[in-house]
Amino acid sequence: MFKLLIIGNSSVGKTSFLFRYADDSFTSAFVSTVGIDFKVKTVYRNEKRVSSCSSDLRILLSLQDTAGQERYRTITTAYYRGAMGFLLMYDISNMVSFNAVQDW
Repeated sequence: MFKLLIIGNSSVGKTSFLFRYADDSFTSAFVSTVGIDFKVKTVYRNEKRVSSCSSDLRILLSLQDTAGQERYRTITTAYYRGAMGFLLMYDISNMVSFNAVQDW
């Protein structure tokens, strides 16, 4: 299992990305994430399901959506431990979120 964290400022689309990628769903009625939210997705090589006796590659991704507000920063940084990768997101229409990339 690979632990990937989605980080970035508040309201840049982290939760929307998580739901779209993990569940192939979208809703515009999201509320701000408090602490952390996560989904587990199985990814198969060549995007095909394989039998358990096959030698094809199967990867479990634990995608963790962190709260972007400054007040939750101390809580969410505790989840960084053990992460194998980060998806750093920013809003292309919001220069403040782009400038905050260096802080993350």
